Amino acid sequence: MKWYTVKVVSGKEKKIKESIESELKKNNTESVISNLLISSHKSIQLRKGKKISVEKNAFPGYMFVECDSISDVEANIKHINGVTSVLKQPLSSAEIERLLGKADKKEVDETLHVNQKVRIIDGPFNTFVGTIKDVDNKKQKVKVIVLIFGRETILDLSFSQISEEE
Repeated sequence: MKWYTVKVVSGKEKKIKESIESELKKNNTESVISNLLISSHKSIQLRKGKKISVEKNAFPGYMFVECDSISDVEANIKHINGVTSVLKQPLSSAEIERLLGKADKKEVDETLHVNQKVRIIDGPFNTFVGTIKDVDNKKQKVKVIVLIFGRETILDLSFSQISEEE
């Protein structure tokens, strides 16, 4: 089985996924596609002063299908409203692991240690330089001490928000 990319109308991915599933069921061809995926992640937004968890598409306008034959998939879903095209190039296993959230996150954490200088690359303190006070490999988090208005301040950051200072 290989994974392929399906281009769809952006913002309508869930509705299109439901249409594909119902079409396959109606035509009795569910075996053509073994898995249909919309890659998404949860983020927190503030609405009316309250934090709300919102699910956002990681790749708006794209869906991913796992199947044996891409020609069977094209024949069964290309005509569905909202599907614009099917890319014939299969995705690599590394790309699929990243899509499914199984990517190896160890590449950064092994190099981080207490008292190391790091640069913040994301968030409100972007471009600040600080020193690592604590590393939590399990949660992929660090505590970084930065000078803000001449005072030491501790920030809780994820590994993705920092880079090693050179």
